[in-house]
Amino acid sequence: MKKKVFLIVTAILLLSAFLSYEYYQKIFDVNVELEQDEVFLYIPTGASPDQLLDSLSPFLKDTASFIWVAQRKSYWYRIRPGRYKIENKWSNNQLVNHLRAGKQAAISVILNNIKYKRDLAEFFGAQLEAPADSFLALFNSEEALADYDLSPRTVLGIFRPNTYQLYWNTSAQATLERMIKENEKFWASREAALKRLGLSEQEVVSLASIVEAETAKADEMPTVAGLYLNRIKRGIKLQSDPTVIYAIQQEFPDRVIRRVLFRDLEYDSPYNTYLYKGLPPGPIRIPNAQAIDAVLNAEQHRYIFMCANPEKPGYHSFASSLREHNINRDKYIRWVKTQ
Repeated sequence: MKKKVFLIVTAILLLSAFLSYEYYQKIFDVNVELEQDEVFLYIPTGASPDQLLDSLSPFLKDTASFIWVAQRKSYWYRIRPGRYKIENKWSNNQLVNHLRAGKQAAISVILNNIKYKRDLAEFFGAQLEAPADSFLALFNSEEALADYDLSPRTVLGIFRPNTYQLYWNTSAQATLERMIKENEKFWASREAALKRLGLSEQEVVSLASIVEAETAKADEMPTVAGLYLNRIKRGIKLQSDPTVIYAIQQEFPDRVIRRVLFRDLEYDSPYNTYLYKGLPPGPIRIPNAQAIDAVLNAEQHRYIFMCANPEKPGYHSFASSLREHNINRDKYIRWVKTQ
């Protein structure tokens, strides 16, 4: 009898040991095998366990053991969307803990050289989970933007070219709110200069967008900014060709404009500064910090005219009178004819 009891107890202990070792293997043995140095797992918002497994299975040695561990750790009830970096040689325990904790890998979003809301929407839609349509709908919504003291015409003005760290599942609204906070940080160090100039943030951004469109030369930007400020003070129309191009392409995005023609100057739009005095109702592109600072620290001079300088490619000749401007203009026209 004692021998029988001993054998039963021994069998139970051996079975327990075997099961314990099997459980240990499922939980702590390596189960992630990667062929690439970096692998990212994308889990959509509202993803089901089956959807998650479809994406994750190619990286697992044993999918069944992952399912078992995920069940024991109640992961299926707390699947968190996002973009996750998966490390080679991870155990199921490490993988489940990582996903369950929502330890996402941020995306470096490099914002630069954007002109239109549709371009900005496509830019974000290509990198984040939220589709471009959701961004464009937000950028065009008077009602939604009013909550942030913005409008469809001014919304571009709060975006700054820079590199931002964003999570893949950041919504359109959350992205906008993040950019608003970044914009507030940007202006915090420029309050004194803004007050000195006497323009609003949006007016500075609108003018900076024109300055950047007119010249790519950073050392010339303060001169161009001063010229347009002189025109504003004197009540002279800005007459900036880039505003005409923006006005036309805003409605006809596929139209290519290599040179502004006289008929283009008659295109009726509040952005056309040949027709309407003052600044346009919003920026004609997202200007960089250099252009904004050029406006805030504009050069003091009497210039009100400018034209391309044939002797310095990329730069302009400036004039304070129509007579001087015509001389510069004739010089440029003669140069064009020789090309």
